[in-house]
Amino acid sequence: MAFWFAYIVTRPLGASFADWMGVPHALGGLDWGRGDVSIGLTVPIVILVAVLAVTRMDVQAEDAASA
Repeated sequence: MAFWFAYIVTRPLGASFADWMGVPHALGGLDWGRGDVSIGLTVPIVILVAVLAVTRMDVQAEDAASA
């Protein structure tokens, strides 16, 4: 249930934000281009995942002891 709630709530918001950044000024956007927006959002996500995988900051102390 939590997965579907998060998916349904965040997907339209993220798509709207990415569309706003990528569409031309004439359509009310920032005109960065869809490719630039895709790369610009992918890089921080990959860096965040890598940092969390290496530092394990997202793992609670009890979970880390059993791993």
